[in-house]
Parts: sequence; C-alpha cells; structure tokens
Amino acid sequence: MQPQNRSSPRPLLATLLLALGLGLALTLLWQGGDKEERDGAREAPEMDAEIWGVELRQRDGERRWQLRADYAAHYPGPGVTRLRPVRLEVLRSQGSPLTADAQRGRVADADNAVTLMDEVVVVEPGAYRLTTDTLHYLPEANRAETSDPVTVTADFGEATGIGATLWTRSRRVELHTEVTTNFWRRPDDAP
Repeated sequence: MQPQNRSSPRPLLATLLLALGLGLALTLLWQGGDKEERDGAREAPEMDAEIWGVELRQRDGERRWQLRADYAAHYPGPGVTRLRPVRLEVLRSQGSPLTADAQRGRVADADNAVTLMDEVVVVEPGAYRLTTDTLHYLPEANRAETSDPVTVTADFGEATGIGATLWTRSRRVELHTEVTTNFWRRPDDAP
C-alpha cells in the first residue's frame, strides 16, 4: 500500500493567521492615523468671524493706517485677523500715503502690528519701490521691518540686500546686510 499525499493543515492555518494579523495591524494603523488627524484638527485655531470686502482703520487719535482686503477671518485664540489679498496704506499729515500690497496678511489684536506676506510690494510715491517676502509694520514706532531679501528700485538706481527698515514719517529706507547697488546716469538708462 502506498502512502497518500495529503497536505498538512499547518501551512494553510499559518498563512490564514498571518493574513489575519496583517489585516488587523493595518486596520489599527489606519485608525490611529485618523485619530491623529482628528486631534490635529481640534488643535487648529477656530475662527469666530469672517468677512469679504473688508476695510480696517486705526482710530486712536490721528488715523495712521488703513487696510483693505478681499477676505478676512478673525481667530480669537491666537488673537489675529488673517487677510487675503491685502493693501496697507500708511497715512501721513503731508503728502501721499505709503502703500504696501501683499497676497496675505495679518493684524495682531494686542498691538495692531501688521504683517504682510507673499509678494510684498511697497511704494513710497516719488521716491522708491521695495519688494520682499515678509514685512512687519509697527504702527506705534512708525516703521516697517523685514529680515528677508529686498530689492529697492528708484529713478536713479537699484539696491538689493538682506533685511531692511522703513521709516514711514521720514520716508527713509535702510538695507541691513549684503547690500549691492547699481546707479545709472539718467532714469532712461535703467535696464
């Protein structure tokens, strides 16, 4: 009599147990990721108000600045209003206002400090045009600052550098480091 060739149930059982364990592990991993996502969503700041077509003005005594944005959202937790796109005008008793446009911005509730971000363009009428990535306007100090690369263009030339301070009343700008300048004889000599 010849022995029968029957397969042992052990390899089949081991394969089934391995597949079941792998399935359970993947399910637990997937559920853990969802929990982290839910927890992260709970930690994100909640907005309490949003508005389209907004204009903000400082009203303490002499009005010093105003902001216009297509969209604004206020977040009471961190105490900020976020804006998109945004235009800041720094008003002065004499002459035209200094303007700054950016893709995004925010205003801090505590001190009215304005931060402009993404493609910031500052125009000081009749003097210069400055471009940078981020600009912090400090209304109480009558100045704006950045630590990002800047380019300043005027009728007489162009300057680049890292970081700058702009004084809004004296209409002055100072580049901080790595400054290079190009001057031309006449404005029509500009590239």
